[in-house]
Amino acid sequence: MRRNATPDRNRARRWRIVGPALVAFLVVISASAAMAQGTELGGKIRGGDQVTVSAGETVEGDLYVTGGIVRVDGTVAGDLLVFGGQIDVTGEVTGDLMVAGGTIDISGPVGGDIRVAGGQISVAGVVGEDLVAAGGQVTLASSADVGEDLVFGTGSMTLNGNVAGDVLGSADNYTKQGTVGGTENVTVAQTETEAEQVAPTAADRILGALRRWVSILAVAALALWLAPRLIEKPADTLRRRPLASLGVGVLVLAGFVVLVGALILVAVLLAIVFGLLTLGDLVGTVIFTVIVALVLLFFVLYLAVVYGAPAGVGMALGNLVVATGTRARRWWSTALGTFVVVAVTLIPVVGGLLAFLVVLFGLGALILGLRPVRETQRDEDVLPTT
Repeated sequence: MRRNATPDRNRARRWRIVGPALVAFLVVISASAAMAQGTELGGKIRGGDQVTVSAGETVEGDLYVTGGIVRVDGTVAGDLLVFGGQIDVTGEVTGDLMVAGGTIDISGPVGGDIRVAGGQISVAGVVGEDLVAAGGQVTLASSADVGEDLVFGTGSMTLNGNVAGDVLGSADNYTKQGTVGGTENVTVAQTETEAEQVAPTAADRILGALRRWVSILAVAALALWLAPRLIEKPADTLRRRPLASLGVGVLVLAGFVVLVGALILVAVLLAIVFGLLTLGDLVGTVIFTVIVALVLLFFVLYLAVVYGAPAGVGMALGNLVVATGTRARRWWSTALGTFVVVAVTLIPVVGGLLAFLVVLFGLGALILGLRPVRETQRDEDVLPTT
């Protein structure tokens, strides 16, 4: 079910609500790591395997809690921030409630906002303002009453209570038996049957292939104009050494995976070493450097796979039909060959395999085409002369 809503307004509104909660949770985690089990600041910060605010107890001001099992049966006359495994809030919170955990049950009244994240979340009480929820399974019980807006992102959402304001969210499964006073904008993931119903038609696939051919041809034409050897050399390599090109292409993809893993492993090891040596600045530098290197590697591979390999293989195929020579003939050869390369990817069943082979042959030819000119000349010098 969807109703009109301005995306920018919704996005800004969502971050306005969620942002303070994220900051608050970081504060809770940091404070919890710094304190021993027990209570600090006169009971304002509490932690332990089991933490309980007993019925009849009133905590004046804000309360920060972390623990394995947290139960709040009393009253918190302020904000309550909780981080734990199993959390039950049956008492009253006069301010905002911010909670993260595995299993969360909120049945007591909350005067302000609720911002909650967890695996299983149940809200059954009165919420004075907004309810923001993120988790695997969220249930708004029939006894729940949200005074303002509901924002959620979940795997499963059950809305049996009442929401006075707007509802904005996304879920794999959405069930509604309650009421919504304002607008309702919920995105529900498509089922397999629905996805099949909106599968691309043959015309859509042909149009997509034509767009891909035009983009490859535009990049290839630019390369032929500025640096023709980037395409001509791989095309010539494919003609002379097709099996070597295939083998090198396989090695390139395998080597790329190994290189990425090695960079990540080196970054982790260096971060651990520098962390033990209390060299925090170097840890940040190492992580930043590795991230930049990975981005550059993926960008170069993307250009090679999407544009370089099809252009090189296309020109090699085109040269079988169009005689090489002038620049115009090279462009026609590339245009014809890349059209064939794109067209074969539309063949049912085997199209994906053929596209993968184009990538392997093209990558190998690109790498072999990077050999220095003097090496090629040396190979030609050893040829017997008559």
